Amino acid sequence: MGKEKPTQSLLSNPSDNSEIFIEEIKVKSTPLPKLLSSKNKKDFKLTTNNEIIPSQPEYFSYFDKDEQLLLTKIYNSLKVNKTLSSKPHKEIARYRQKEKGRIPYYGREAKMKINSSSGVINPETLSFIDSLFKALESAGVKISITHEETQVLYKSYIFTLHFRLPSNKVILSPDDDRYSPYKTFEYISTGKLNVEVGYRLEWLRWNKNEKLIKQTKTDTYDDLLKKVFLYIFSLPKKIDEEVKIHHIEEEKKRQEEEQKVILKKQHDNEYKLTEELLKKSMHHFYSQLVKNYIVAELDETTNEYNWAMNKSNWIKDSDKYPDSILSTKDKEKLIDFKFPKGFSTWRIGVTG
Repeated sequence: MGKEKPTQSLLSNPSDNSEIFIEEIKVKSTPLPKLLSSKNKKDFKLTTNNEIIPSQPEYFSYFDKDEQLLLTKIYNSLKVNKTLSSKPHKEIARYRQKEKGRIPYYGREAKMKINSSSGVINPETLSFIDSLFKALESAGVKISITHEETQVLYKSYIFTLHFRLPSNKVILSPDDDRYSPYKTFEYISTGKLNVEVGYRLEWLRWNKNEKLIKQTKTDTYDDLLKKVFLYIFSLPKKIDEEVKIHHIEEEKKRQEEEQKVILKKQHDNEYKLTEELLKKSMHHFYSQLVKNYIVAELDETTNEYNWAMNKSNWIKDSDKYPDSILSTKDKEKLIDFKFPKGFSTWRIGVTG
């Protein structure tokens, strides 16, 4: 390229006893994580990698300490038996007896309802309900079965439960033994369980505020049991908040109604005073009109003059100057006959 080739220094000979020095680099030390004070320890926890992360909130923190301990203990022991207990809950036993036909069933009879399109009730379903009822009762809940629903009574709260077994609709082919002109499809149970949980409010007796808790593909019956248990005992806080909001709204409505009554009273009183003022003004106007006529047209030495003057005073104030023959109603008729009611019409008469 027209440039001189740069010279390159020779590599060191291994046979030489030359020493190689490496400059020391100081590495900044990593400080240890600060210890948490006892005040904040309950809000955080350490992982295996010594990372500090917030701990999970307590599920039952809305209740007092004794209730928290009880509910936490029950929650930690929640488990669904693979087979139904030898001593199932009384409502489970009653349900099984009615299903077997030992006790006649009527439409309005109290009976626990399990909705299943396929008509198949999985054995795990009864074990689940049995475990749920027993867990709830150990927490101080009362189970009440009506002809419409399963009620969960806790303190002053009313919850409702509906058990639903989802199914898939399968179309039957003519080659299927189950097929008939009257049966072209069939519902097949998915093997899962959904629980509908609702709650009642005093001012909304027919609104159940329901939530469907579904058992997902990865959920076991134990998982579903914990979900339902947690949701039921999360409802008191939610209900109390709705009750508080409702009371605030009701108080606001009450104050608004009171204000309406006050405003209506003020309006009616103002209207009455204005109406009275208008009547007196009209009476004064007619009285003055009559007096002007009397002075201009009648002889003051005649009886007619005195009679007319008395009438003008009566028109002005019939209470102060009563007439021996005519009444106040007669005066109103006379004035209304001359000029119909209404301030606008009266003004037209005056200006005319």
